[in-house]
Amino acid sequence: MTKISQLTDIGASLAANDELLIRDVSDASTPNKKVTASGFFNVATALGFTGLDTIVAGVANEAKVQVYASGISGRTDTTLSGVVVARTTISGYFENASGVVSGVLFPVVTQTDIGTAPNQVPVCGMLGDLAFTNFPFWRGGSNTSTTSGVVTIDGALYDRFNYTASIATGVTVNFSNLTNGREVKLYIRNTNATDRPINFAASSSSTGHTAVNLAPGNPPGSVSVSGITLSGSTGTAMVWVGNIDGTIVGGLF
Repeated sequence: MTKISQLTDIGASLAANDELLIRDVSDASTPNKKVTASGFFNVATALGFTGLDTIVAGVANEAKVQVYASGISGRTDTTLSGVVVARTTISGYFENASGVVSGVLFPVVTQTDIGTAPNQVPVCGMLGDLAFTNFPFWRGGSNTSTTSGVVTIDGALYDRFNYTASIATGVTVNFSNLTNGREVKLYIRNTNATDRPINFAASSSSTGHTAVNLAPGNPPGSVSVSGITLSGSTGTAMVWVGNIDGTIVGGLF
């Protein structure tokens, strides 16, 4: 009798008609029988699926049972009910990943999701805004004018404005495009030697400006005004105008 240790190991090089010894427990009189390699694989596959279904059906995040065999093209999947569909490939990456680069499957969040395209997220660029949300007052641009006549400030473009000039007589500062939520803070200074009255008007569009009811700076609670007089040479004021829920209001600092 040849010992098992003396047998030649053929590894996975099995032909479909190669025979294996098997003990048939259901036949007591002639229990020793043979089975071909192909027949053994078919039986093992059927038994394996039944056993694996029983084992993994209650395991979270397991949804597929996969069987690979020498000489078999591709793979066979069986779906288990009541579990999350999440299957991993041999490389260990999720098969339902969002990114594929040069045929390589990447995890759900990949370098292909990070960038500047409309469907990408510039993570590093957004961390500052996420951690330190800008105060709404400083959300726009700033500008300066030295025009001595009427000045129009576009609220859609600027929320800080410096108007320093030798102001002429009868000047009005217009705040335009002050739609709901927009606001402008104006620094105004008269370098003319003569006192100059200044009026303030606003509109939610580019036309139809009307006088703004400004809350006086001092004393608080006084009657509202729509204009001020800047002293000659050094007359200076800070003015805030904004649209709150459709109503344009303002105040002096």
